[in-house]
Amino acid sequence: MKILIANTLYYPDMVGGAEVSTQILAEGLAAAGADVCVVCATGEGADRVSELNGVKIYHLRFANLYWPHRPKKHSRIARLVWHAIDVHNVIMARKLKKIIAREKPDIVSTSNLSCLSIGIWRLSKEAGVPIVHTARDYYLICPTSKMLSHNMSCERQCGLCSRYAGPKRTESQCVDVAIGVSQFVLQKHLDNGFFAGASSTGVISDCYLPNKSGASYIAQAPYRGDIVRLGVLGRVSPEKGIEVLLDELRRDSTLEWSLSIGGAGDADYLAKLKATYDDRRVSFLGHVVPADFLQSIDILVVPSKWNEPFGRVTVEAYSHGVPVVGANTGGIPEVIEPDSYLVFDIHQPHTVIDKIREAVELLKNSHTRARLLEYAETFSPNAMVDAYLSVYNNALNRAD
Repeated sequence: MKILIANTLYYPDMVGGAEVSTQILAEGLAAAGADVCVVCATGEGADRVSELNGVKIYHLRFANLYWPHRPKKHSRIARLVWHAIDVHNVIMARKLKKIIAREKPDIVSTSNLSCLSIGIWRLSKEAGVPIVHTARDYYLICPTSKMLSHNMSCERQCGLCSRYAGPKRTESQCVDVAIGVSQFVLQKHLDNGFFAGASSTGVISDCYLPNKSGASYIAQAPYRGDIVRLGVLGRVSPEKGIEVLLDELRRDSTLEWSLSIGGAGDADYLAKLKATYDDRRVSFLGHVVPADFLQSIDILVVPSKWNEPFGRVTVEAYSHGVPVVGANTGGIPEVIEPDSYLVFDIHQPHTVIDKIREAVELLKNSHTRARLLEYAETFSPNAMVDAYLSVYNNALNRAD
């Protein structure tokens, strides 16, 4: 089977989770015997081809006003024009057409298409190649990819987003199989009229990051029964709900706790947080190695106010045997370990304390860690690769 994977970024341009998952998928498929090539956009140099771990990679020089992955602010007009070009990027579409003709894939598997072109769907359809698309964020529905306004999730698509999304919605009818990293993000697309021509839809969750050293993770120090070591891991920004958690922790007088916050963020926002929550129990650690961070805490809290499509940090914690307390937003509840179901109501923030107490009780059970590790295996890299192989084979069988 020859598979062409298209995603905005790929190694070495790693910004977020989509490109991490894409690399794990591509290399996993190659290891399983598939012939895999990847096409991605780049902001550096000219078009080029490279190879890494059995995967052929087409790096296509972007064709728009600016490369959006550089830390530079642009005017509202420039952003509007950028997105208008991005909706139908004819220059990138021409490049993609040549690659499809050259590689002659059996399957085209698309993910984030910003900086590339949604034209890849039409081009693949014209070439008679089945298309599997994975929705990892809200890019097709909202130009910002987040459906977020004033640090709150948008309940519905606004007028401007609807106008930008119109051509994408139309082109998405070419997709044969639509996948979401969660049922929540998939349903958002279906409810907004995307993938109307798909013969099937489904969910394939992202995986935890493999331990590249090959060594087993060292168990973290067990809960000692006094101060519970809480952690928040990821980008530090208002929509992540850190203030919600801090407010409730400081309001409660019965729980003995410390909170470690791992992750970078806007300097002004971080300064405001540190000034507002000047508390010896709170540590702002900045950038951390996730594996080391997760070994240093008892419970991870994911208090996001916005509808995160998935949230890899949750399954990362489970792969270390760490319980997770998560908000009932976006795709987070779908991946919370079902036997404990430590989900709190973001609209009733005091419930986070109740769920932390439940997690503390779990820590006292000697079987909890093994149960969480077993659950994490349903999100292993191998499980994700096997799920995609099954989808690709089914798509090919339907096309015959």
